[in-house]
Amino acid sequence: MNEEKKMQKNDKEMQKNIEKIVRNNDLSPIEDKKEQKLREKQERRSGKIRSYKGAVIGLSIATAILGASIVGLGVAYGVTQGQANSYANQIENVYKKSYFDLVDNVNNADMKISKLLASNSSTYQAKMLTEISAEAKDMQSSVAALPLSSENVLQSVQFINQMSGYTSTLEDKIAKGGTLTESDLKTLREMHESLTEMKRYLNNLSQKMFEGYSILEASSRMNGDYDEFTLDFAQIKADDTDYPSMIYDGPFSDSVVNAKVKGLKGSEVSKEEAYKKVDEVFKNKSNLKYEGQTDGKFSTYNFTLETSDEQKLYVQVTKIGGNILTVSGGAKEGDKQIDSAKAEKIALDFAKENGVKDATVVWKEELKGEAYFNITPKQKDVVLYPDLVKVKVDLTHGDVVGYDAIAYFTNHTDRDIKNGGIGIDLAKESVPSSFSVKNARLVLAPLDYNREVLCYEFEAERDGATYYFYYNAATGEEENILKVVETSDGSKLM
Repeated sequence: MNEEKKMQKNDKEMQKNIEKIVRNNDLSPIEDKKEQKLREKQERRSGKIRSYKGAVIGLSIATAILGASIVGLGVAYGVTQGQANSYANQIENVYKKSYFDLVDNVNNADMKISKLLASNSSTYQAKMLTEISAEAKDMQSSVAALPLSSENVLQSVQFINQMSGYTSTLEDKIAKGGTLTESDLKTLREMHESLTEMKRYLNNLSQKMFEGYSILEASSRMNGDYDEFTLDFAQIKADDTDYPSMIYDGPFSDSVVNAKVKGLKGSEVSKEEAYKKVDEVFKNKSNLKYEGQTDGKFSTYNFTLETSDEQKLYVQVTKIGGNILTVSGGAKEGDKQIDSAKAEKIALDFAKENGVKDATVVWKEELKGEAYFNITPKQKDVVLYPDLVKVKVDLTHGDVVGYDAIAYFTNHTDRDIKNGGIGIDLAKESVPSSFSVKNARLVLAPLDYNREVLCYEFEAERDGATYYFYYNAATGEEENILKVVETSDGSKLM
């Protein structure tokens, strides 16, 4: 009996240790990761940057000890095999969260250095340096929480520490009125090359994890003086380069600048009126069913239907105004029957039928039998990026199988758009001479701190890469730079 109580006590102590580690490491589900990142960015902008260095070092030691002993849990703590497996899974989740946080930090820092090197604006360069330094600090925390020997970490990722300090120094230099010298830029280019090498291997190891690789198991197997995970991680210095796996839909695609819904007009419609709206819009359909309603930022009536091509779609209609808000579905595989021009017309017609007037396609992509279009309305020939609408068209049957008008109905309103203080030719002179400008237009761009700014947008190329530069139309100040990233899922923007 005493032995049983002792086992139960050991079990509870182990569970408390696991739970403490999970809490300290802020372990959260993968699907909450975007919200976590958003919160962290908001904290940085408000000056509430937290330091985890001391806590993370302690966490690293604790997780390493528990990880090393997890194989012998049944003997050391007298727990069941099922309980031991549960503890192992929790430790594995802690390790993988730290690892994937590191992957995100490296990808973000790599892209921001790329954008910094494309800029001639001291203000924008200082902004990127601040963000790169913050990413480097996050990298340090993520590495410290992995089961690695300190010697090997120093050998493999020493430049992460240097990157944090160096970018902070350059930021201070600009703040005091200085500029980046050619020597500074050379060091930043070398830093960029180191990150792209690191990024390639981290993404390869990520793929192995998706296929079943366990950090905990690898860290418990010794190979000479080091465990296998430490040796695997040490290979981040591998050469060659590759783009990271980033998924973006186009310029400002996720921009919902203001929380207050501005674009919904009219009175509340009934469920029957919403049903009739869906019935009229989707002519190629069968089995239309009402599936209830949703109340939140947008209150909607929800429906499901099947097209005559047996594609299942989920449709939301706003209670206010009776507008189609979203359509979710996917195309069935088949031969391409619809060309790009016809698919674009289908997308524009669908948006127009649902209230998006005087619109233009600002981004398009074809992938795996589907065409993706980002559409924005215009006002006085100014492209309104905050009001962006996404449409997905099946290239086999010509059906709209995806639609997202959330940003449009959140932000759309008549703006007081005034002419810029500088001309487009003068703004164009700010694009670095090493770039070849392909296109230019006037746009309303949603930027940080919930700003909507009238900008000149320049599409430009250098060394086979495409960038988009945004200059304030009133002041000429460089507001943002986006770079096209080639991924397995097509051309995206960051």
